Amino acid sequence: MTRFSLFPLFAAGALALTAAPAMSADPVAPVMVRLSTGSELATWPVKPETPSYQTPILYLHGGPGMYTEARRFAEGKPLRDAGFTTIYYDQAGGGQSKPLPAGDYSIDRAVADLEALRIALGQERLILWGNSFGASLATLYATRYPNRVAGLILTSPGGFPGTKAKRNYALTNRDKVKLSKELDSAVSKIDGKGAAADITQADAGRLFDAAVAAELIEAMVCKGTNISPPKPEGGGNLFANRMISKSLSKLAFKPNPVPAMPVLILRGSCDFILEDNAQTYARFFGSKVTTIAGTGHGFLENRAEIESALSNFAAGALATVN
Repeated sequence: MTRFSLFPLFAAGALALTAAPAMSADPVAPVMVRLSTGSELATWPVKPETPSYQTPILYLHGGPGMYTEARRFAEGKPLRDAGFTTIYYDQAGGGQSKPLPAGDYSIDRAVADLEALRIALGQERLILWGNSFGASLATLYATRYPNRVAGLILTSPGGFPGTKAKRNYALTNRDKVKLSKELDSAVSKIDGKGAAADITQADAGRLFDAAVAAELIEAMVCKGTNISPPKPEGGGNLFANRMISKSLSKLAFKPNPVPAMPVLILRGSCDFILEDNAQTYARFFGSKVTTIAGTGHGFLENRAEIESALSNFAAGALATVN
């Protein structure tokens, strides 16, 4: 078992969604937002053809240290078809967002950035769509800012905060994830010395991207599937991955009660993160886990079933929160 953890400029102030450009399902140029925390994030607001609801759905990508993959814009179409604006962003240090000083990456900073982004968007509340590590981030945010979350969509949820999720790659196209010697060395340096590690964020990021492309991507689909995962775009940040993961693992998580809200939890039957983890989310939120058969962590297979679940949730439970 690898030590590697994959959960696979505006000035600060109100960023009115009505002023943001209506983008296609494949946006090109991000809207850069400078937050009160000092982070500068790449965002992509994508409007529906017929807006019906005020509260937007904010997508939280996996990682930590990753970015919003291009395919995720199209995956939000069922939610936009229901009348919701979807907003995507790259977390600090990943993708097209600006890097932080190496010592600034932590789970607390990721939560603070999320709250600062809500304020910059001018929204009283958000519906959070957390994928993989994004589910961990969404859950932690909901316990710290319970009145700012109107609903949750948790897909392929990563480790529940305060726990260590067990993994098994046997049902995926990658029985075991192996790190290159160079990446293993970089991980050891960052884990041991943190920001003082003698490797740059750029160099460490290139090693991270190579591992995702060569090893981790095949773990996103079920064993024997005829679907090939798309080539990753690149833009990962190993410092963010290691330091956020470390701070999350040391988190003394005392979950505060959260108000009752609509929660959808989707997990693929071939997900390398064991089902017990998703059930922990379900117990906490008083919800249930919907399993998509023949689908891996990447949610690339059985898209029709996934889109149906999203459409039904958006048109049903989520429609009541606006």
